[in-house]
Amino acid sequence: MLFMAWNRSAMKQLERWLSPELVKFLVVGGISYLVNQAALVLMYEWIFAGVTRARHTSLGTVNLALLVSSIVAVEIAIIARFLLNDGWTFRHRREKPFVHRFVQSNFGSFGSPLIALCAVNILTPVFGINYLVSNSIGIVLGMAWNWGWSTRVVWRPLEEPTSPHRP
Repeated sequence: MLFMAWNRSAMKQLERWLSPELVKFLVVGGISYLVNQAALVLMYEWIFAGVTRARHTSLGTVNLALLVSSIVAVEIAIIARFLLNDGWTFRHRREKPFVHRFVQSNFGSFGSPLIALCAVNILTPVFGINYLVSNSIGIVLGMAWNWGWSTRVVWRPLEEPTSPHRP
């Protein structure tokens, strides 16, 4: 009985924290994650399969196939995420022209992919972590950045409604 009351209370708290918009954003993020992972595997394992993977430079060992693959996979995921968020998550906030939203989204999305690119290209060669795990870590870390940028810049309503508690 106590567990059911606690569970009900926890669910109400979770519903307050997880707005329908945030849930949609997270679903789109999950889809974007799958697109990114699939594109990364396709590029790295198939397209660059025969390419020498390690290059020794003055900065250390660089895996050019992994670097190019992860850059292309990130951009494909950014475009997919924008289209899904624009058409579903933030459909009611499309006050700016499509091109402005796309450019702002793509520009602002550099924070998250930069985090993912750094994660996959540092954690894998330096610490030996599997490239898909490294990529996943980077994507999770970039999620907060994406939410903030998306809700405060790209799909921010042009006129914020005033709170009844504010003059």
